[in-house]
Amino acid sequence: MRFKTRLTFTHGLFAFILCALLAFLLDACLSLVENQVISSILTQEADELLAQYQEDPELLAPPDLDEFKGYLSGEKNVPTWLETFESGHHKRDNYRILIQDLDSNRRIYLVYDEARGVLDQFEARLTPVLVILVLVVSAVGIGLGYYQSKILTRPIDNLVTQVESVNTEDPEIVPLENKDEIGILSQAYADLVGRLNQYNQREKAFTRYASHELMTPLAIISNNLELLRNENISAELQSRAIDRLHEATNQMQRQIEVFLMLAREDQLEPALQPLDWNQLWDEMKAHFPHVSLSLEITVEPKIYANEAAVQVILFNIFGNVERHGAEEQGSFNAWLTLESRFLNIRNTVSGSEHRSVQRYGFGLEINEKLCAAIGWRFTTHRKSDTFSVTIEFNPDEGSISQSNSKGT
Repeated sequence: MRFKTRLTFTHGLFAFILCALLAFLLDACLSLVENQVISSILTQEADELLAQYQEDPELLAPPDLDEFKGYLSGEKNVPTWLETFESGHHKRDNYRILIQDLDSNRRIYLVYDEARGVLDQFEARLTPVLVILVLVVSAVGIGLGYYQSKILTRPIDNLVTQVESVNTEDPEIVPLENKDEIGILSQAYADLVGRLNQYNQREKAFTRYASHELMTPLAIISNNLELLRNENISAELQSRAIDRLHEATNQMQRQIEVFLMLAREDQLEPALQPLDWNQLWDEMKAHFPHVSLSLEITVEPKIYANEAAVQVILFNIFGNVERHGAEEQGSFNAWLTLESRFLNIRNTVSGSEHRSVQRYGFGLEINEKLCAAIGWRFTTHRKSDTFSVTIEFNPDEGSISQSNSKGT
């Protein structure tokens, strides 16, 4: 059963129960009022008859109506069943009875027939009115329930429409503006779809990065394997081919490890040992012999970051220096500045290079995501014939320390 149907049925049932309870209470109140009125009529009539009897017993005239009759003890018209009652108020079937002692020898019997009374006739006419009232109120309750269910389920229908129309390639849900539970549910759906979209983007990025970055080591491995299959290869070439195979394999292993890091949602865990900057520079010089690196190190900061991720970042930067830098006498000049909170690498670019950094391929995009996963800030800047990359270590901590120093 749909929520709208259940809500409509609940409103109708609630209205029916409430109206039926009201009718029952009204009927009970009418019965109570009727009892009080009849008792008052009997008592008042008995008091008047007693006063008449005390004034002149011969003038006593008991009532003789269709619904109200009086009998004197000792007379022949007294019903035998009345003589079994004691003095006071009594009830038998539809009869309300009051027996009043006039003196020690005589009493009067007053009998009120409720079936012929005005109140019972009014109650009989009131019953169908109450039934019609119950049905009308129930119908109104069902109508209000249906209208209210349409209002309440409208945001749910909108949310269902949004969920059904989500684009699987770029999923997104705009949360509803409702301030109730439906709005909270809509926000939860939007957050879930957002996380799924981020996961989808990371998966696409992983495929894109892997297909782009792994082509070079795969080509190196393939070429050197073909070279090793040559039986006439010299021992020196064989040794160099094996070294290149080892280097390409290590590069692939490092890149796959980094891609798996990027596929995660959380930030990378810090390393147990600080980075060995000298080893990193030696690796860059060995891997990029055509890059002439000028080092300006004011202080070597202790950075506890994943070494494989930092290696990939530097490999991408120096790779772009070789691919897009301005060649001077067979080498590519690069200047590196390392401070306590910054690492800056800049190089000259040829005049034919387009000014957009998009020409530098996926390397910069990978670096930006890796730095974000580590907790660093990665920025690039192109000015005239110079391209620079700046990495800020722990930028949040730096801003906190700056604010503290200003406060002091």
